[in-house]
Amino acid sequence: MYLERVTGRKSEALEDLVNEALVVELKNGKVYGGRLDEYYYNGGGVIALYSCKLLDQRGHRWVDHDVMVRSEGKLEAAYMPDFWLSEIRDILVLPEEHRGELDLDDVLQIYIDPHYTPLKGIACDSAKEHSPECDARLHEALTLLKTATHGGFPSGSKDKDEDLERRLEEGFAYLRRRLLTYGARIP
Repeated sequence: MYLERVTGRKSEALEDLVNEALVVELKNGKVYGGRLDEYYYNGGGVIALYSCKLLDQRGHRWVDHDVMVRSEGKLEAAYMPDFWLSEIRDILVLPEEHRGELDLDDVLQIYIDPHYTPLKGIACDSAKEHSPECDARLHEALTLLKTATHGGFPSGSKDKDEDLERRLEEGFAYLRRRLLTYGARIP
């Protein structure tokens, strides 16, 4: 599997890629990956990525991004970093036929290793009846955990809630991938 360059008028193409996993190569050599939250015009084209990661060239792995903002007098990591189109060399995305079927972690790994084979679950619609291949108890337990943790826990701060929700989502995605690695029969 491979990633392809976004071509043509980027403003039009990016509007169709909201919530898709993107890899953004900047002209300064840095590479960021995340899901597209929005494209907007602010005197120039700007994209905002959520679940954003930075490619660490030395270790050739994805790490927390380094885009910082000042909030209430403190310097902290931006929740959703913005990137000006004028600073971007290339934007890469999955081919259209594969969009929406892979986790962000899989897309980022494909950028590092085009020979990587993503783990895939099975087709199961538990709203009707579980597929015969599905481990129904495991599927139901994961669904319950995902539903119960969606939205985080009240902490009094919107930033903390968003950070907790992001960490829960990442933890859930990691748990699902690990289960699939060991042969779990889940979607």
